[in-house]
Amino acid sequence: MRQFLTRAVLLIGLLGVLPAVDGVRAQVREFDWYPEFRRWLQAEVPRDQRSPDAVAERYRARLAKEGVSAEEAARRVALLQTRRQDLENDFWNRFFTVDAPRFNTSPNAFLASVVEGRRPGRALDVGMGEGRNALFLAKLGWDVTGFDPADRAVALARERAATMKLRLDARVAMDSTFDFGREQWDLIVYSWVPPTGSVTQAIAGLKPGGIIVVEAGSAWFPPNGLLRQFEGLRVVHYEDRRDTSDFFDRSQMDVVRLVAEKR
Repeated sequence: MRQFLTRAVLLIGLLGVLPAVDGVRAQVREFDWYPEFRRWLQAEVPRDQRSPDAVAERYRARLAKEGVSAEEAARRVALLQTRRQDLENDFWNRFFTVDAPRFNTSPNAFLASVVEGRRPGRALDVGMGEGRNALFLAKLGWDVTGFDPADRAVALARERAATMKLRLDARVAMDSTFDFGREQWDLIVYSWVPPTGSVTQAIAGLKPGGIIVVEAGSAWFPPNGLLRQFEGLRVVHYEDRRDTSDFFDRSQMDVVRLVAEKR
């Protein structure tokens, strides 16, 4: 669900389907306005009008109408233009470390069904968040690496792994900087993380016989877009159906699921 071309690019392109976040512990006080900005963007700005410049000008006008000072408006717009990744990381840190999570904290059910009975090997959890899926795999005996740019979420995953006495290599990274390597993963997981920005690297990093597992919102892709992204692999499972989301307050939405194998 979420940045790197998951959370950062989603800001302008896919943000309209991301959840609002309330009642969370503040991380960076100068970013406290950002969750409200997300809600505004989702509710009031059509997707075809979300170029960075257009959003900045529209947001500036909204702040002026609300009586926000020109100085404060300029500060926020400057942050949007120069520190968007920091804003995104702080947003997801708040989201994943909240005391009362509004997402599924249990392992993803589709992932669990796919790995049931499968021999454990090396697994990579892309956009691991607070580690719900990575820890689940580690408990099953997988050698798990996970990464996410939200450093506090990654820290929480490390703490939980230590408490559970599980081995977990949890890293702070983006998909644009993480080294997927070549033919080293038996399993790569994109659970509510659009794979768009790292498909080529993921396929290269997958071992022959290894699989990529994806679950995401259908609205994140054009019709059959997810299938086309992995057309170089053998698709062994694909579905696009109305179901309960792991995120978005566990609401009903169109969900796409895929398992693709490297030959």
